[in-house]
Amino acid sequence: MAKEDRMTLGEFLSLDGRIGGISLENETLEHEDKISRLGLSLVVILLGSFLAPLQMHSSTLAIPAIAREMGLTADIISWFTLSQVLASACFVLPAGKLSDRFGRRRMFSLGLLICSIACFIGGISVNGYMVLLARGLQGIGAALIFAAAVALLVSVPPQEQRVRVMGIYISVAYVGTVTGPLFGGFVIEQLNWRYVFYVPGAIFLVLTVIGFISIKWERYGDRNTRIRLLDLSLYLGSLLLVAFGVYDAIHLQGQLLLLSGLVLFAAFCWFQSKRRDPLLQVKLFTQSRTFTILGIAHLLIYVSILALPFTLTLYLQYLKGVNAQSTGMILLVQALCTALIAPFSGTLSRYFRPRYLIFTGVGLFVVACLMLASLEPSSSVWVVVIAIALIGSSVGIMDTPLVHTSLSTVDNKLLGSASATMNGLRTMGGFIGMGLVSYLMGFHLGNAEIVASLYPQLMKVIEQFFMVSLVFALLTLGLLVYGVLTRRRLPRANTT
Repeated sequence: MAKEDRMTLGEFLSLDGRIGGISLENETLEHEDKISRLGLSLVVILLGSFLAPLQMHSSTLAIPAIAREMGLTADIISWFTLSQVLASACFVLPAGKLSDRFGRRRMFSLGLLICSIACFIGGISVNGYMVLLARGLQGIGAALIFAAAVALLVSVPPQEQRVRVMGIYISVAYVGTVTGPLFGGFVIEQLNWRYVFYVPGAIFLVLTVIGFISIKWERYGDRNTRIRLLDLSLYLGSLLLVAFGVYDAIHLQGQLLLLSGLVLFAAFCWFQSKRRDPLLQVKLFTQSRTFTILGIAHLLIYVSILALPFTLTLYLQYLKGVNAQSTGMILLVQALCTALIAPFSGTLSRYFRPRYLIFTGVGLFVVACLMLASLEPSSSVWVVVIAIALIGSSVGIMDTPLVHTSLSTVDNKLLGSASATMNGLRTMGGFIGMGLVSYLMGFHLGNAEIVASLYPQLMKVIEQFFMVSLVFALLTLGLLVYGVLTRRRLPRANTT
């Protein structure tokens, strides 16, 4: 890397008041400070973006320990991750609107505060419902943090430093994902599962105070941004109905809830197509065939990926008897492979067409799902290690070209909405995946506590989930093949 392309830590922390033409409204910065206020703001934003994935992945690893201590049943356990993903899905679209209206600084700091409160509630929990509340608040806080973080990072550094800072941000977010299982496993084995909540909670609290103090240059949001109660009600109501309906889909009541949720979501989409400033830009799907195909592929892939830590934690700790620290080391492999390969995907795009990289990634994903679908209680742990290494590599290879290709087909005026929509599709995929796991656990295990006599039923849950994951992976591959085979019939098809 050339010398002028590097950003040293000192330069990063001492960024002055240049904000790409944005006025600081007569705010005077004390240049003699070792760490400027803008540099401190960047540190807070990056640390918050690091802790958000860390707290979620580390607390997932603590689920078996929590269940044993509290004597929790399978139906409560299944909601531990579903509540988090559901809360994140519910707020992933509104969070952007809230940030635009009330100010990104406020929403980011509020996200930090909510995560801190969530962690302390999780740490002092005496029953499963308190843990569920903590996990749900974690999802809400993370949605607010990530919705505001990118916008803040675009505003804070001077124009010539923005690309570098964004690269640092992506790396930091990956490191948080990688560190989560490692941190969680170490803390659970050496201390207690409660410290998986306490330690991030304390840091979040400190960051909240610093954030409110240091990020003062953005005082207000855009008061013209409209947040419609009807849109929010339809969106949140549809997701809640779908979640409860999927969980109880074996009964008529659950089936009615699921149907009502789908109808409500269809109504939400119809209303969004009529809005001038919608929560969801439906026109992205109607105007760009490539965006539609790749967006659906993104959703289908993440049905498996976001539910993977939960299902493999159950498999490794219950069925294989692996301790929490070793489980964390194993789960680390997936995120580590993604973190190592993703930075090179841009370079690979110079030599290979994006669709070749996407097909390669999906192909590796299909192989990994096939390996996981064949798991048995007697299977070697190395099968899991190799499978999740393939999944991590597949995401590292295909994620960047998939997102970049989909966004390249969108009008520049809709790039912000398109980026948020892709993030929303990823979150919705995780929501569907965890809803499926919750349904399977309710069907096979009901409200029983997971004990050795029920391990065969737990294995059925894991087997069936990975079989469905394999089906979704094959559907993704088929969808991409269809997109390539029909690309000449429509304009811009060569971007697929």
